[in-house]
Amino acid sequence: MIASMTEPEFIDTIKAACQGRIMKGKLQALHHAAMTSIGIEAGARSVSSEVAFLIEKFHLLEQQRHHMNETLAMLVDETKEGKYLLSIIGLSYVSVAGILAELGSFSSYQNAKQLIKMAGSNPTESESGGKRHSHTPISKQGRPVLRHCAWTAVIPMLRFNADFRDWAKKLRERPAGANPLSGREVMIAGVNKLLRLAFALVKKQSFYLTPAPQPVEIAI
Repeated sequence: MIASMTEPEFIDTIKAACQGRIMKGKLQALHHAAMTSIGIEAGARSVSSEVAFLIEKFHLLEQQRHHMNETLAMLVDETKEGKYLLSIIGLSYVSVAGILAELGSFSSYQNAKQLIKMAGSNPTESESGGKRHSHTPISKQGRPVLRHCAWTAVIPMLRFNADFRDWAKKLRERPAGANPLSGREVMIAGVNKLLRLAFALVKKQSFYLTPAPQPVEIAI
């Protein structure tokens, strides 16, 4: 169809169909490719039907994902813990839903260490051939889905939560003698920090407050 048009006709057709800005150079290249390419006539109708089916399937999955997110948000709002966890900057409904689905009611736990142990992110000693490793591994004896939910929850927190971001930067930039952490170790520490914070907020029934900025002294 493109090859049957002149270049100006093709560009005008695209302009009429598109509301936003178009890239004329790319349209010219596309028209040139259509004029110099060999189209596939055999089976073109079945290929077109397959593409239409995949597009329809994609839209259906998007609708299902949207409906699932709405359902998760509703369920989180019905929990006692949800409002306190959602107050943490960087945590989404999906992250909170995953954590609560794995942990259940926080009333079943006496301290934050139990949450960390449940996630299997608690550090363990590891020795091989009588030598102790320089970096402490985690147990991985808990629930892998909980560990995954907490891990993926920490990623946006390190980006959008200034408190977590500054904390992680200090761990990475510690002097060599103070055991600076690698990126993976910071993530594991972030998982444990998140679980401790979540437990504290729920038990105290308080909302997350960002630390107040410290005043900067200016020499006069």
